[in-house]
Amino acid sequence: MVAIELLEERVTELEKRIYGSSVPLIDDPLPQNSIVDNLLHINTLISSSLSGQEKACALVKRLPELNELLDLSYDDDDELYTEAKFEIIMAMKQELQKNLELLNKMNELMPVLEIDRIKNVPELTPKLEHLTVNYLQAYENSSEVNRSIYEVFSKYNNIMDTISKLMLSLDATITAAEIAAVPKKQLD
Repeated sequence: MVAIELLEERVTELEKRIYGSSVPLIDDPLPQNSIVDNLLHINTLISSSLSGQEKACALVKRLPELNELLDLSYDDDDELYTEAKFEIIMAMKQELQKNLELLNKMNELMPVLEIDRIKNVPELTPKLEHLTVNYLQAYENSSEVNRSIYEVFSKYNNIMDTISKLMLSLDATITAAEIAAVPKKQLD
């Protein structure tokens, strides 16, 4: 008897949720289609639609079994399940060992990231920005100095090239003058 009352309470609660929050009184007429009537109608429709479908009927009959197998707490074949887990772990052994090595290396290097200098980065950001601006200005100044040094060396190279050409020309002229100044031997 208690189960029937519990079921009626649940149906009444569903009807309240579907038809509204107003609590129906005992004297109030029932809605045209109560939830129980709707459930019976749906059950009739499903049964009639499955009457000619053998595969669908077999599926509906096996739904409880499928639900049981899909349940995470299903322990029917625990040994097989454990063996399957073992095979999966053995297949992934190398990858798991590599991940373990990487994790150990990361744990070894973690203290490097926990030093106070890295923790103070947000506080030191304005100083870093100021230093960056100073560096850019120094870079621009050094670029200008490099350009002016390049121009000076270029002029120096032009002057040295001109002097070298003049020296070669002067050497050729002196050599020609020396050859001309040498007395000619007369042939007898």
